[in-house]
Amino acid sequence: MARVNIIEYVTIASVGNTTDFGNLTLARGQVTATASSTRGLFFGGDSPDVSDVIDYITIASTGDAADFGNMSVAKHFCSSLSSSTRAVILGGNAPSLSDIIEYVTIASTGDVTDFGDLADARRQMSGVSNKIRGVTAGGGDPATDVMEYITIASTGDGADFGDLQEAVAIPSGFSDAGGHL
Repeated sequence: MARVNIIEYVTIASVGNTTDFGNLTLARGQVTATASSTRGLFFGGDSPDVSDVIDYITIASTGDAADFGNMSVAKHFCSSLSSSTRAVILGGNAPSLSDIIEYVTIASTGDVTDFGDLADARRQMSGVSNKIRGVTAGGGDPATDVMEYITIASTGDGADFGDLQEAVAIPSGFSDAGGHL
């Protein structure tokens, strides 16, 4: 698997190819990422060793990523979601499956803080959020139909949100600005 340090972007209001933004601090694969309106954050991955690195960029200007801090352990295949103030990292492989939920304050730099735990150790979940709530869905090893939610502004364990219609190993998802999942 190729590991790269390339960051590219698109202008959503127009169609076209990607444009070079800059580079991550470390070439790696299996990274998870999330953002506020001002900063983008990249967590973990492998290069080929599993990484605990957190990088950040300022969205309004192109350029290379800078060191933000570190996760509690080296992980890849994590999930992430965010509000305008917090980025939350969930699960992953560290090197075995993880149930850890941790967070950072996006506007500052530094290492993660413990948030709580998922009900079960999972990796490769979909993570979606609005300004209040984050929801994870599915995940691999083995595929699951589990959905859990957290309240991003507080800390605590994931709580049951319901079930997917079928188990999915590597789901994908998004939410709009209004928080519709």
